[in-house]
Amino acid sequence: MVKIAICDDETEFLDLLSDSLDSWCRAHQLTLQLYRFTNGDELISAHRAYGMDLILLDMIMPLLSGMDTARELRQHDPHVPIIFLTSSPEFALESYEVRTFWYLLKPLDEVRFHAVLDSWYEVHKASMAHFAARTDSGYQAIYFQDVEYLEAQNKNVLVTLKDGSVISIKEPFHQCETIFTVEKGFYKCHRSYIAALSCVEKFGKTSLFTKSGAQIPISRDNYANFKDVYFSYMFPQE
Repeated sequence: MVKIAICDDETEFLDLLSDSLDSWCRAHQLTLQLYRFTNGDELISAHRAYGMDLILLDMIMPLLSGMDTARELRQHDPHVPIIFLTSSPEFALESYEVRTFWYLLKPLDEVRFHAVLDSWYEVHKASMAHFAARTDSGYQAIYFQDVEYLEAQNKNVLVTLKDGSVISIKEPFHQCETIFTVEKGFYKCHRSYIAALSCVEKFGKTSLFTKSGAQIPISRDNYANFKDVYFSYMFPQE
């Protein structure tokens, strides 16, 4: 399944885009969960609540423009791919300020649009990396992008997912440290905890809070390095 949000103040174009996305997903045998919006504020709220895999965004909209919407999105998520679909070529250069994945002009060229989606999907599949963890009922695939944090508990590790579910895996915590690395978007902030950087809502010197409200301790020796790693993740250098 792929979660894709489209935002445009023209409902006719939303209909056209919806049909094209549905066609592309059927060709790739993918289940599409589509979110439609006519303004940026609704899109921002929905992305924070549900976490989109891809955002398709118009540039010129009333109230909050496409660029302002993208800037707001980037404050909370530096990595979600954004594709601009607009009739205004003059904003193409400015769009790279928010690290846009692609900039397409209206009217929609479906062949080119599907080619761009193909490029995005190759990147998306790489982000769907996972590892097979041992559990009481056998091996289970755990996708890195679904994980909120890990907690060592006796000889097991509790893996809390973004949907609130918890999986108890029979893996040594020190082995999880070699799997859930900074390169994959994780950080060991305490001897018993590894947190997904994308899930951090705020933090202080002794603890961090995830977007779901969980409080995770930060060891005193780790705080300075955690802060550096977190800001490097949130504001990557071009």
